[in-house]
Amino acid sequence: MKLIMRIVLGLVAVVALVVGGFAAWVASRQNIRYDTPLPALAASTDSAVIARGQYLVRDVAPCGACHGSPETMAAFAAGEDVPLSGGQVFSIPPGNFHVPNITPDPETGIGRFSDGQLARALRDGVRHDGSPLLPFMETQNLSDEDLVAVISYLRSQAPVKNAVPDHEFTPLGKVIKATMFATPVGPTGTPPAVSPRGANVENGKYLAHSVALCQSCHTTRDKKTGKFTNAEFSGTTEFEPLSGGTQVWSPPNLTPDPATGMSARMNEDEWVARFRAGRILPGSPMPWPNYTRLDDADLRAIHMFLRTLPPVVHDTGERVRTKTKG
Repeated sequence: MKLIMRIVLGLVAVVALVVGGFAAWVASRQNIRYDTPLPALAASTDSAVIARGQYLVRDVAPCGACHGSPETMAAFAAGEDVPLSGGQVFSIPPGNFHVPNITPDPETGIGRFSDGQLARALRDGVRHDGSPLLPFMETQNLSDEDLVAVISYLRSQAPVKNAVPDHEFTPLGKVIKATMFATPVGPTGTPPAVSPRGANVENGKYLAHSVALCQSCHTTRDKKTGKFTNAEFSGTTEFEPLSGGTQVWSPPNLTPDPATGMSARMNEDEWVARFRAGRILPGSPMPWPNYTRLDDADLRAIHMFLRTLPPVVHDTGERVRTKTKG
C-alpha cells in the first residue's frame, strides 16, 4: 500500500512539475518583442494619394466596421464615414479584444507613431513596441503605393481622443498568445510596389485578398484561433456581427460552383447591379452602402477573380437565422 502511495505521489509531483513548467513558459512568452525593420515608406500630403487612401479605407475595406465606436455603428450601417476612434470589442474564447483608435490623436490614437511604425504594423504585424499584432487583419500584402495611401489618409483625418483598453486574455488566450500568436504574420511574398488597376483578374485577386478581405467573412473560422476551417471564399453559416443581437448570418459561397456559388449565378453585369442596389436584407452585416461606391472596373475585376477559384460545393442556406440558446 505504501508503495502504491509513493507511486501516486510521484506521479502527482511529475504532473505538477509539468503543469508548472508549462505555465511558467507561457508566462515568459507574453511579452515577446521583435526588431523587424521599419519599411522606408512615408505619408504624403498629395491630394490624389489621400483620395486613393480614402477610397481604400472607406469603400474597398470599410475600416469603420471594426474601427468605428460602438456608438457610431448605426451611422456606419447607413453609409456614413464615421470617425475611426475604436472601442468595439471582439469577445471570443481567447478573450476580449479591443479595437484600437486609428485617428491621429497624439495621446490615444496613431498620432504618437511614426509612418514607419504604422507601415510595419499593417505589413509585418508588429506593433510600435515590437510586440506581435493579433492576426485579425489580412492587410500584409498591400502594395507600397496603397500602404502609403492608407497611412496618408489616416493622417489627414480629424483626431479623436478615445482611450481604448488593452486586450484581456483568458487563460486559453494566453496559451494561444504564447504559441500561435507569438510570431508576427507578415506578407506571403513580396508585396507589389504599385497596385494593379482595371477590370482584370490580377486586380480582382489583389482587391479581394489584400484590401476588401472578402475571405475574412466568407470563410468559416475557428472561433478560438481565427484560422480558416474550410476553403477560402466558400461561405460560412456562423457569422455573428460585432453589434451582437440574436441573429446569425450566412455569408454566401463566392466560388464558381454552379449550384451553390454566387459568382457562377451572376454574370458581370448582374454582379455590378447587385452591388449598386445596396442593402436588401435589413440588418445585413455586409457594408453595402460603402460597396455601392466601388468603381465598376474594381467590381468586375473581383468577379473575374472569383470565377477563377476552384468550385466548392457549399450551400450556406438562408442568409440569416435566429441564434439558438445554449
